[in-house]
Amino acid sequence: MSDTPSPPSTIAPVPLPEPLQPPVDPGLPNQPIPLIPGPVTALYGNKQFTGDVTFSLCWLPTPRVRFYVPGVPDGHRPGLGGISFVLSDGTRFDRNLITRVGPAAEPYSDRSTVSGVVNPPVIRPVDHKVSYVLFLFPNFEAPLGSGLQYADGWQRAARLTLIAGGWTVTLDQLPDYKERVETLNAASGFAVTHAGRLERDDGQPFRASDARPILDALGWYVSFCTGQWAGPCLPAGFEPSGARVWQGWDYQRTAPFRQRQSWLDRCHHEGFEGPFAGFLRLWQDDAWEQVVRLAIHWYVEANAQAGSIEGAIVLTQTAFELLASAVLVENHAWLSTDGYEKLAAADRVRLLFRWAGIPTGIPAELEVLSAAAGAENWPDAPTAMTAVRNTITHPTLKNREKFGRHPGGARAEVWSLGLWALELCLLRLFGYRGMYGNRITQRHTGEVEEVPWASGPI
Repeated sequence: MSDTPSPPSTIAPVPLPEPLQPPVDPGLPNQPIPLIPGPVTALYGNKQFTGDVTFSLCWLPTPRVRFYVPGVPDGHRPGLGGISFVLSDGTRFDRNLITRVGPAAEPYSDRSTVSGVVNPPVIRPVDHKVSYVLFLFPNFEAPLGSGLQYADGWQRAARLTLIAGGWTVTLDQLPDYKERVETLNAASGFAVTHAGRLERDDGQPFRASDARPILDALGWYVSFCTGQWAGPCLPAGFEPSGARVWQGWDYQRTAPFRQRQSWLDRCHHEGFEGPFAGFLRLWQDDAWEQVVRLAIHWYVEANAQAGSIEGAIVLTQTAFELLASAVLVENHAWLSTDGYEKLAAADRVRLLFRWAGIPTGIPAELEVLSAAAGAENWPDAPTAMTAVRNTITHPTLKNREKFGRHPGGARAEVWSLGLWALELCLLRLFGYRGMYGNRITQRHTGEVEEVPWASGPI
């Protein structure tokens, strides 16, 4: 072996990309995001006036694009109701709603202030074709992604990429992402956490009307991943040169931030990126879009304990019956409609589990439910879940007595069991084969396991 030292490597490290720049100032947590100042013509009834009007995306008490007129000219005070606006660039939008009329700040003045809600979406000035769209994304406590180089010198695993259906979606953490998430965890509310970019894989230009369905799908997908409502807002279209062509005053359903458990593990970005192609394929299928939308809606609401534990149990069972009908009858024809309707609810859920490759036994970790199952002679998880659900949805004297006999902890474990199984059913529907966080057994972030069907056919 030679003692001659090896020459130093001449291969330069590949520089990391810089993060996306948001299309508008994302503002501070829970603070309004200004959209456009300046003179605006307001039309209402048979009157109109021109004056300063401010428009903002306001997070509190719930996300809305709102307007405020600080001083309506004398003799032009409107009442509550509809109002239209014409911006200086010619954009007109109607069906906006005045919700408050009050006195101006100046003493001894007859002038009024007017505020209300804008009816979205608003695309200004017009929907021209663009090369890419930038947008904001709030309330997303994201998994680790690929590397980015920030202006402060720090490198962070902060980029997530979704590719499907001829589209690419990029989500980058804002430079102060950590502080924003800490604020959300401490005080709840709303904060923009990411800047996003949407573009076509083939580089072809597209319109806002093409982008909106993909951004809508993105919001539903992230909500499924995180178990709480969040979606993109304030998209803007750009030419290849970086010149802005249009701005959208859009926002999607976003709930005040809470720590919610879900199947997505924050140490594994593959779990976030992997199911998206299967999700989008079904979302763009007319026969499946409503099924996916309803199932995710019931999942997110059940995860938030809508209607408390008991209401959430009912929601998960409703989602199971929806998926069982769509999969077993409409898609795979395992059963006829008549045969499906003759099956007991537990049998429908059991067949759905077998299609998905989900074990039907009650996990040993659910000790209270396991004990209740032994006392009630429930042979498996579908039987236990539907039996508990029946005591809630059919409150006869007999079922009320059963409800009172079941320990409260058993209902809490039925809720967890139902959410775990519903997450797996949806991941199976999307054709995902990777790792996930099992809410029943996971004890810390990073502890993941393969989906049960990972090595079987799909």
